[in-house]
Amino acid sequence: MTGFSTPAILLRRIDLGDYDLIISFLTLLKGKISVVAKNAKKSRKRFSGLLDPFTALNLVCWIPRHGGMPILQEASMQAPFAGIRGDLVKTAYASYWAETIHGWLEEGRPQPGIYHLLHYALDALDQDMQAPEALSIIFQMRFASLTGFAPELKICGICGTFLDRMVGNHVIFDLAKGSIVCKGCSACESRYRLALSRGTVKQLAWIQEYDIEAAARIRFTKSSIREGLRAMESFVPYHLGRVPRSLKFLNDLRHW
Repeated sequence: MTGFSTPAILLRRIDLGDYDLIISFLTLLKGKISVVAKNAKKSRKRFSGLLDPFTALNLVCWIPRHGGMPILQEASMQAPFAGIRGDLVKTAYASYWAETIHGWLEEGRPQPGIYHLLHYALDALDQDMQAPEALSIIFQMRFASLTGFAPELKICGICGTFLDRMVGNHVIFDLAKGSIVCKGCSACESRYRLALSRGTVKQLAWIQEYDIEAAARIRFTKSSIREGLRAMESFVPYHLGRVPRSLKFLNDLRHW
């Protein structure tokens, strides 16, 4: 057998028979991977406290000669992010980020930028560096940029009019086109369009342009939080092709 080692963040796990687990990780060196953790449910000592959601680990895996999924041999703790799992709201946001990554990324394609983005966002969430709502806006915008489907927020996606030359205090955000649309080009109604304030659009464009450390210094108003979440939690699922279950739970949690 050949093997590999890599830093990783646990995205999800599912049962495999009575004793084993299939675990999906976002890794620094190999992107999203799925591995088998044999006897992980039977033996409490082997991976005790290591295979919890969102945990950052260092993995050692073996690849069987006959093919199939890698087998998890060893795991050591890098960062537990225990403060997330002890808070229902934080858990809901982290679950949404993890499900988005799992549903979007291809298996085995290295994405170091997304790995660092998720690690930073989980650490900031765990340490209360910023409100979960603000972090989620930043995470989704940066994720969209890193995966190449970031919306166009500086010019109209139809006629090319610059944002600063558009009339009115609000701009139409067209989910299908992945861009803002000026008043003159937004005559026909669509359920895939949202009205956003000019200030929110500029703020989202700024987050998109700069790295996450710089974006984390932004101070959001209540209205920009509300609009930013509405925009990104409509845009990301639209392009993902489905509404993640974790997002449905997050919305239920907000209503409660």
